Amino acid sequence: MFVGREKELLLLESLYDSNRFEMLVVHGRRRVGKSFLLSHFANRHRGNTIFFTADKSSERVNVENFCSEMKNIVKTGDFLGSFSSWYDVFSFLGAAESTERTVIVMDEFTYLLKTDPSFDSKLQNAIDRILKQRNVFLILCGSEISVMERLFDDSSKPLYGRKTAELKLEPFSYTEARSFFPNYNEENSIVAYSILGGIPLYLSLFDDSLSIRDNVIKNCLESSGYLFNEVETLLQMELKESGFYKEILLAINSGALALGEIKNKVSSDSAKIAKYLAVLMNLGIIKRETPCGERERSRNTLYSMEDNYFAFYFQFIYRNRNSLNGLIPPAGFFDRFIGKEKLGSFIGHRFEGICESYLKTRFYAGRMPFYATDIGRWWGGSRISKEPIAIDVLALDDENALICECKYTERPFDEKQLSDLFESGTCIDRKNKYYMIFSKSGVTSSVLEKVAGLNNFKIVGLLDLFESP
Repeated sequence: MFVGREKELLLLESLYDSNRFEMLVVHGRRRVGKSFLLSHFANRHRGNTIFFTADKSSERVNVENFCSEMKNIVKTGDFLGSFSSWYDVFSFLGAAESTERTVIVMDEFTYLLKTDPSFDSKLQNAIDRILKQRNVFLILCGSEISVMERLFDDSSKPLYGRKTAELKLEPFSYTEARSFFPNYNEENSIVAYSILGGIPLYLSLFDDSLSIRDNVIKNCLESSGYLFNEVETLLQMELKESGFYKEILLAINSGALALGEIKNKVSSDSAKIAKYLAVLMNLGIIKRETPCGERERSRNTLYSMEDNYFAFYFQFIYRNRNSLNGLIPPAGFFDRFIGKEKLGSFIGHRFEGICESYLKTRFYAGRMPFYATDIGRWWGGSRISKEPIAIDVLALDDENALICECKYTERPFDEKQLSDLFESGTCIDRKNKYYMIFSKSGVTSSVLEKVAGLNNFKIVGLLDLFESP
């Protein structure tokens, strides 16, 4: 089943329809659905698309595989079988007589550089001499994000300046992810998304005819489940020193959020840790935050888990994984180490990200009282009690502030929490202040009475989160 990606398909089709040379660079983390998207697009134009997936074998093997795909749209008998180099391929494309649009998809593009470090120079030469003069739509796709960025954005590299468009494929939002669970209600959809994140492959694994508990047991805790070894596999595929990266992730998961705290946990120098943190951020596994509106104050920087499934894995599975090795059945593991209460607390932290995503769509659509120039968490000291204050989500421009509290609990939002919300507002120096409560269980009647008639106050429930902006 193909879900979503309407904007991405529109981009692909517009580049296809341009009828001039186009080179689209597609990148994004593994499992985010790049190949699936491009396969779907290629099927729309099956008669004139060469869809080639590179591997880590020799140039000759990759050329043979490319030619095998090219035979599907170029009827030359066995002639293409004699090619042994990319020079042969590009020369043939330059000589071939065709007025039709030709789409060339090179998936796992970076593998070609592993077997032939000069491939980018060969491709650059082919683009400048041959492909730019042809009716060709070239798509280069890869999962090694840092390599892809360096290849096309570094002015010293051969392919610099050759791309005509770029697409970084992002994970699905919580609203897009709901398409995978038509039989789940809003709450279960949020729970599933909080566990899996927006990776299409992961979302497709959950069966919405089963409970969340049964899906976690089947996919995450059973040794045969796809997600059982997924985090370990991804770390080993993406990173050379996966063990050290894992130490950093465990430190962050245990509450070491500042660079100095992480340093104390993993016992390494700050420069090395900062370098590895940057890699994890580039992969979308962790994120770096400073208080909203104070981006220049790097000393306030904190790190936290960005990827939901990585967060879930290190929170619940990693430290107790030996128990799943024949000591406790997966169902017993869920009840003992995860359970409804602990899972609810975990989702509470992920819920803040969902609320921020909701707000971003509303700001973008012009559905808010101002246009925010910054949005995120905020932390600091109270001007009233001098106690530490944290704002779950804050949105700002020069004159306006939106202060939000996000509660994913079984109890309604009460007067004490309302008082805390107003106190947190005193920490933000803006002319106009607006308040928003995101609450799984609504608010108490006394809170409703206090905010009734206030034009600067809004209450958002789970159903509201899925309304179209």
